[in-house]
Amino acid sequence: MNEAVQKLRRDDNKLLPEDQAAHDWYRFVLSFPPHLVRTYIEHFGVEPGKRVLDPFCGTGTTLVECKKLGIASVGVEPNPVASFVSEVKVNWAVEPEELASHAQEISHGTLARFQREEINDEPLPLFQRINGRNGKPKLRTLPSEACELLLKNSISPLPLHKVLLLLEAIKGYRDERLVGHEKLAVAKIAIAEASNLHFGPEVGVGTVKNDAAVVRPWVIAIRRMARDLGKLRHMRSTSALVYRNDARNLSRFLEPGSIDAVITSPPYPNEKDYTRTTRLEAVLLGFVRNKPDLRSLKQDLIRSNTRNVFKSDGDDDLVADHDEIQRVARAIERRRVELGKTSGFERLYARVTKLYFGGMTRHLADLRTILRPGAQLAYVVGDQASYFQVMIRTGQLLADIAESLGYEVKDIELFRTRLATATREELREEVVLLRWPGTKSPPRGSIVNRYASVIEKLFHSNFKAGMREVDFERDDIISASNELKINPPKNLGDLIYSFRYRSALPQSIQQQAPEGEAWIIRGVGSAKYRFVLVPNVALTPNPNLAETKVPDATPGVVAKYALSDEQALLAKLRYNRLVDVFTGVACYSLQNHLRTTVPDIGQVETDELYVGVDKKGIHYVIPVQAKGGKDKLSIVQIEQDLALCSAKFPSLICRPVAAQFMKDDVIALFEFEQGDKGVAITSEKHYRLVAPEDVTESDLAAYRSRKSD
Repeated sequence: MNEAVQKLRRDDNKLLPEDQAAHDWYRFVLSFPPHLVRTYIEHFGVEPGKRVLDPFCGTGTTLVECKKLGIASVGVEPNPVASFVSEVKVNWAVEPEELASHAQEISHGTLARFQREEINDEPLPLFQRINGRNGKPKLRTLPSEACELLLKNSISPLPLHKVLLLLEAIKGYRDERLVGHEKLAVAKIAIAEASNLHFGPEVGVGTVKNDAAVVRPWVIAIRRMARDLGKLRHMRSTSALVYRNDARNLSRFLEPGSIDAVITSPPYPNEKDYTRTTRLEAVLLGFVRNKPDLRSLKQDLIRSNTRNVFKSDGDDDLVADHDEIQRVARAIERRRVELGKTSGFERLYARVTKLYFGGMTRHLADLRTILRPGAQLAYVVGDQASYFQVMIRTGQLLADIAESLGYEVKDIELFRTRLATATREELREEVVLLRWPGTKSPPRGSIVNRYASVIEKLFHSNFKAGMREVDFERDDIISASNELKINPPKNLGDLIYSFRYRSALPQSIQQQAPEGEAWIIRGVGSAKYRFVLVPNVALTPNPNLAETKVPDATPGVVAKYALSDEQALLAKLRYNRLVDVFTGVACYSLQNHLRTTVPDIGQVETDELYVGVDKKGIHYVIPVQAKGGKDKLSIVQIEQDLALCSAKFPSLICRPVAAQFMKDDVIALFEFEQGDKGVAITSEKHYRLVAPEDVTESDLAAYRSRKSD
């Protein structure tokens, strides 16, 4: 592999002519080069018939390269601008002639609008703007909430007006097949031609342009896209999917054992706020409209800078026992105190370092479920010294975390080096190479068996017949490992996380539960845990329950591409107002995948959170857990939802709901309440989404005859 790495260094920052197509439509400064992707596809022996994942896909470099080679790929990216760019860049089904022709039509319409408003597309000399017929038309602008998200003077009023008129024209001439490419071209020229932004280590405002050409550069961008699409006609059929989602929750929407290779470049722990880099495009294209939208976006990002840290974050718990990460964090905090730095952001440097590696731990832990045995992985990461010049060897730390999670570390290859601006110290950019051996038949002494052995030791060392609670602390994991004469897990937090959220407790523990009950693990304080008996309620739909037909309001394009996973289920609930129908309350989606910390439990997560109001004006909070495919609902999740609502929304009435896909896309909905004997089901209904004409008069008559709840 040394020869390949040397070639990477020689080719770095050089884009070969054949690489231009589908790459230059829109590029981030920090995206990694296409030849790197090709190098590791070849090194891993990935061929057509295999599937590659980029869980931090940015603007789609990995996906484009895979598609050019006929290899199926999947990208995950929470930044709406970057995921949109990726979606468009792998959509090669567009006919280039149609795109160019349609763009010409839009440009003519926009220029005619400019002429009516006495606006020129090309900037006029100053004396003409003052003395000519060009007056001051009433300029369109962005809503005030959206303007508050932008850097001041990101774009001047007249160029903004022109861009908004162009977007209006695209909407007026809308063609669903072409609109993605047309909007992407708007995003490109809005930044490169119309805005006042400049991009260095961080985005900022440069020379202020009072006027700028918009339509002409947009047409040029479209023509370039059309030219590139013409070169890619023969490569259209290969699958390339993009999910706008959190890389720490891959198993929620990707099939188990479906990935053969991973090639990616995650964010590094530094002070680069990646949402600021794309803020103007996000606002112009309507992806982010206000501060709640921005907050929701940031919560789906790996915590790599202090501007997306939240009080409820708990990923740092997963690396609480990683000695080197804790040492680095202490060194950063010690340096902050020595320098007398007291700003709010500077106080978070140590914590964001732990949150970053905790988030990557969650990502690597969750990733295991969707990898095929023998899957190979390449992570392009870089050293950092952004926090008071304390060195963070990112590659080595990620390799250490991966090894603790059962991955084989094959190598850490030097890709290139760069000099730190402040210290002139050499920083390494490396490729961490991993292999996932699989867990179907874990070998003796594997991490799977070690985890099970340790958790069994913790339970049986303290359990006595009749006990309903068994306490233990994080440090007890080390003691139990030493007694078993096995190496303690390098990441103690992952052992707890594994049995709380991913794996069933060993049979030797569960057989100590009375009939109808099951053991779970709860957090009961800092580094303190408790085995607890809870009712083992089987949350399976009643096959004999009557169905209710509901006219399907799911948009056709969503229905076409929806899978049978929880994301598809949540989308159908939302588009068809099924939570409203089921509860009899007007409900509004507040947040997806809310992660927070609850007293006496620790970190919890709910799939979607609704708020609602009834005809009396009473307000409700409705957490929704969703399961698709073969996944099963758990009473433990409902318990956590109740605790979440009690802690975060104490003034609202909590009505926890769960949803499950049944056969033939029937949706089962459950509602729960907390009783003396624990959580119990209070209502269950089944809904079938159908075409409007399939709801017959006899159906309506049958529904009218039903007794009300």
